[in-house]
Amino acid sequence: MGIDMLDLSRSAIAIPVVLRDVRYNADHFPGAPKLLGVEGGANCQQYAYALLRHHGFVLPDLRSKELWLDSEHTAVAERMEPFDLVLVHDNPDSWGAHVGLCVGADLVLHLSKTISVPAIETLAELQRRDAYSHLIGYKRPLRRVAAEPS
Repeated sequence: MGIDMLDLSRSAIAIPVVLRDVRYNADHFPGAPKLLGVEGGANCQQYAYALLRHHGFVLPDLRSKELWLDSEHTAVAERMEPFDLVLVHDNPDSWGAHVGLCVGADLVLHLSKTISVPAIETLAELQRRDAYSHLIGYKRPLRRVAAEPS
């Protein structure tokens, strides 16, 4: 694991302290019972949603396939821009896809089981891994209200 990927200061999007030390927890997925944000850890989707919500975006807790099919809260984007959700997988199916968040020019912030803490990698670096080799696409959140104070 490269030390640069753990340097969250590379993000063009502010990452609040409370979201810098979140640990990966597969049991904390969208829709999990008694889930309170990222308390006790998060999976990739919950982590990305928590950062978007911190910045004022309104999104329901969607699993990967639901996110990809959603057109009420998100739209498919042609290219990745800051605050876009990035879906990658080992195959073209969105079910079970890994979700990250674009935080700058070609940079994706994500929380994975392998790394276990938030990391920033280029999309190309992510796709070098078999588990993330297929780009499903980008989803742009559509609704934003006032962001939380940092």
